Amino acid sequence: MAARVYQNIELNCGGQIDFDKSAAHHLSRVLRLKNNSQVIIFNGDGHDYLAELSIDRKKTSARILEKTLSDRQSSLHITLLQGISKGDRMDIAIQKSVELGVSRIIPVICQRTVVNLKADRAEKKHRHWQGVAIHACEQSGRASLPVIEEAIKFSDALRLLSQHELRLTLDPLSNQSISSLTTSVKKFALLIGPEGGLTEDEVIRAKQENFNAVKLGNRIL
Repeated sequence: MAARVYQNIELNCGGQIDFDKSAAHHLSRVLRLKNNSQVIIFNGDGHDYLAELSIDRKKTSARILEKTLSDRQSSLHITLLQGISKGDRMDIAIQKSVELGVSRIIPVICQRTVVNLKADRAEKKHRHWQGVAIHACEQSGRASLPVIEEAIKFSDALRLLSQHELRLTLDPLSNQSISSLTTSVKKFALLIGPEGGLTEDEVIRAKQENFNAVKLGNRIL
């Protein structure tokens, strides 16, 4: 399978592009691809662009040969409200949710969130999470980038999703299993707490905003 790489530029069949430094290094130094090797480029518009590489000492470029509509997009529009966790837990949550097809991710500052997200640190974290999402798209074959919102407070996040017809929150103490839901809704929101989960007060507040508490099963993940 050809290597996949994201480039935030306009792509057109027959066109020539120069890769940015990071992508050029990955293709030529890490993957050690050669001239005329084929790669797949995507820019988030839902299409894959087959291209042929040209590598020299000064730059790495490619000529776009073919444009195809990706068939790896989820039919669901899922907004994930993810309680911010520390360390690499948040990275893993973003990576796996992107691979599973989530359309929008909203990092949420919960009562049990211990990560400091003030001013420049918040901006740095946001850029980092966007990078995690891009790499997850490259890995999973997605051709559309999920939206990664800036971190917001728990109460603001609940109000932000009031237009979603179906709103769910994961609660291991719920009597309802997610597998028991019967719905044809294609657009919904899912609220997940940070490490330690949501507090009892947050679960109550979510229910007041019409979030239905469900559990995944008998084991707590």
